[in-house]
Amino acid sequence: MTTIRKSVLISGASIAGLTMAYWMHYYGYDVTVVEIGSEPRRGGTPIDVRGESLDCAKRMGILDAIKKAKLPTKGLKFMNARNEVQGLMLVEEIGAISSEDTEIRRDDLVDILYAKVKHSVSYKFSNRIIQLEQNASNVKVTFKDDTTGIFDFVIGADGIHSGVRKLAFGQEEQFTHFLNFYFSVFTVDSNLGEQNYAHMYNTPDTMATVYFYNADSADALLAFRAPYKVIFDRYNVEEQKQIVTNAFAGIGWKVPQLLDALKQADNFYLDQGCQIKMPAWTSGRVALIGDAGYAPAFPTGMGSTLAMHGATVLADAMAENDNYETAFNVYGETFRPVVDQLQATVYDGMSFVLPETAEKIEARNSLGK
Repeated sequence: MTTIRKSVLISGASIAGLTMAYWMHYYGYDVTVVEIGSEPRRGGTPIDVRGESLDCAKRMGILDAIKKAKLPTKGLKFMNARNEVQGLMLVEEIGAISSEDTEIRRDDLVDILYAKVKHSVSYKFSNRIIQLEQNASNVKVTFKDDTTGIFDFVIGADGIHSGVRKLAFGQEEQFTHFLNFYFSVFTVDSNLGEQNYAHMYNTPDTMATVYFYNADSADALLAFRAPYKVIFDRYNVEEQKQIVTNAFAGIGWKVPQLLDALKQADNFYLDQGCQIKMPAWTSGRVALIGDAGYAPAFPTGMGSTLAMHGATVLADAMAENDNYETAFNVYGETFRPVVDQLQATVYDGMSFVLPETAEKIEARNSLGK
């Protein structure tokens, strides 16, 4: 007797999606990953693999590779306008959960995950889902290239602006919880940083940070508080660059040089600081993981952890329960307390990276003295 293998389509080839792809293949599914880019999703500042994600990595057999790729980060220096160090926090003092926490380049983690599933699952790069039609037995999917497919399940792992979430759950605005700040990321010349350190400069409601962990380039992170949402075209990069330039006009330290670098950056990214909050992460045969379902926002330092942990919890639930509705309920009930607890830490994180007054900046900086 031939057993028909169940199939799953995962939207998004990033940390959550690639983790889910590994587990679905491990549990015997035919796996297809669709990704809007031409390769797995890359870019972004260094990330932390910590907490439950370390256990997930160990189960997947990639913990040694992650530890091998650990960045030689020494710490975070708080700078003043004259580029003098006002305080220093060593890496083990910065939001660590345990001594096993590992800071790694985001690209390195994506590469490690992709290596585990590169040859065992199917990929549809430079493509995306444009229509979902569910029935009691499966989901019919229409892709941007006009091809179609029928899958037992569809998993949305396609980020804060998830297309799967929009198609299966509704418009993004009803799930986005704006945190009243914006952030941008881009690459800058290494001479603006210090090897193996992050330099952070604040004025009330703004933050400029330079990370120098790569061999020949550094990364800049600019963030600013906003009392209301700034309306911009997500596809108009020049407009977005002007928004950041305006927000940091007249600010000292190395900000003028960073803004000059921003103008030339070809990997510039701007987005609102927000959390995704949903009453349910499943609808019929569609489920969400990672930022698509419960983005915690970068001040928590837990985005990658939630991505890997959530994918693993869902995959385990689907493997342990023949009835997918039961599995989806287990996923929601098991993981909801974890998400709620971690999302609640965002305000402490914001107070740390975006102090609202000069007095709060001085108090934060003095912690490292």
